Amino acid sequence: MQGLDDAGNIFVGWGSQGYFTQFAPDGTTIFDARIARGQDTYRAYRFPWVGTPAAQPSVASTSAGRNVYASWNGATQVASWQVLAGATADALAPATSAPRTGFETRIRTDGAAFVAVQALDAAGAVLGTSKAISTG
Repeated sequence: MQGLDDAGNIFVGWGSQGYFTQFAPDGTTIFDARIARGQDTYRAYRFPWVGTPAAQPSVASTSAGRNVYASWNGATQVASWQVLAGATADALAPATSAPRTGFETRIRTDGAAFVAVQALDAAGAVLGTSKAISTG
């Protein structure tokens, strides 16, 4: 059992069964999970986790670069996306930005021959940059 700092919640690992549950102070179950078969453990802890993928963010576009799609599977700190656009892959400059809206964010742009995206955290710091792609 682990006492959590958030409003008196309790986290319980059910030993070798591979189950774990988080309870609110009134006993309500607020999180319940099981470790996949073959990945057994008798230990369970709950701590903040930050996903930082080894791969770069992904970018795709349609309509000659007028719709740019950005995603970064596993990244947990992306707050917004910045589109880099230009006439060549080596001459990109910030064009527009948009808040992250889910797994894949669609961003409307004025169009460009090449685009890339940068994942930004809540403070506007760059977390990662995709490869540049041709929109044509």
